[in-house]
Amino acid sequence: MAKGTKISTEELEVQSMEGKASGRKKTWIKVLKYGLLVPVAIFLARYFYENADIYRNLDVTIHWPVFAGAVGFYFLYQVTLASLWHYITKLNGCGINYFKAITAYLYSIPGKYIPGKVFMLLARIPAYEEAGVPIRKVTICFFLENICTLLGASFLFLVSLLFFPNDLLADYQWATAALVVVFFICINPKIINFFLRILEKVIHKKDMEIPITYGEMIKVVLMFIGNWVIVGVGFYMLTCSIYPIPMSEMLYSAGIFGLSCIIGILAIFAPSGLGVREGILVLGLGLIMPEEYAVIISIVSRLWMTVSELALIGIAFVVNQVTGIRKKS
Repeated sequence: MAKGTKISTEELEVQSMEGKASGRKKTWIKVLKYGLLVPVAIFLARYFYENADIYRNLDVTIHWPVFAGAVGFYFLYQVTLASLWHYITKLNGCGINYFKAITAYLYSIPGKYIPGKVFMLLARIPAYEEAGVPIRKVTICFFLENICTLLGASFLFLVSLLFFPNDLLADYQWATAALVVVFFICINPKIINFFLRILEKVIHKKDMEIPITYGEMIKVVLMFIGNWVIVGVGFYMLTCSIYPIPMSEMLYSAGIFGLSCIIGILAIFAPSGLGVREGILVLGLGLIMPEEYAVIISIVSRLWMTVSELALIGIAFVVNQVTGIRKKS
């Protein structure tokens, strides 16, 4: 009897320790989740406060129905992007519930406004930690997602040059083509796994290799290219809501947007490519419209993206809260 009491006491102690560890983990997850929002909120508030006069003094007439269509396409782009993230994690054997994955992705979007882009990864980790997914697997998926994103944008830009060749942007053509070749080599799972095996030895971790085939990676890249076409159409509609351009220049404007995003992503120390992206847009759009309109569109495009992203995050938060309340009741 005494022995049985001793065993049950030990079991209680183990359960108590596990409960405390679980509690600490949940606390850490909450701190990480909400702690990331503070610097982002400060940055965005400061950005819009400092640029409030610029937005107020914009001498422009916006065709609101067309602008609303542009917002709709950007919504679709972001939700599809989140779904592609979930698809990559599923291929890598670390997927979680679809709704949780989409929510985690949308919550991570503000992380791009902090220099370094690493906060986008950190914001996704809590949801996967709760599901018992190793952080290293999520990190590998994040790496693959970024390569596919750059490949999709690069393809869109290169194809757009076929329809609107010009000397000014030809300078970026070869650099972009080289980027495509390098990334197509990089996404070969054999090469990725070679470096992951080296990393395993360095950090003394196992189970880092990806089970994805090269064919599956090509399929993922093609889906990213398709998604870039979606946001490219959205940007074309945004442009037309301010300065109408013919349908024949739609692919060109989409390609310029893709190029601006490529350079914005590569400029890792510029929060969300601020300034860098706008400069490329002015340069490219200035070839098909008066420069003052190109400047206006580059400024409004930042608002188009940021407000749409914040709206999506808000929708995800509300849906998440309502779902949580229903589960409790």
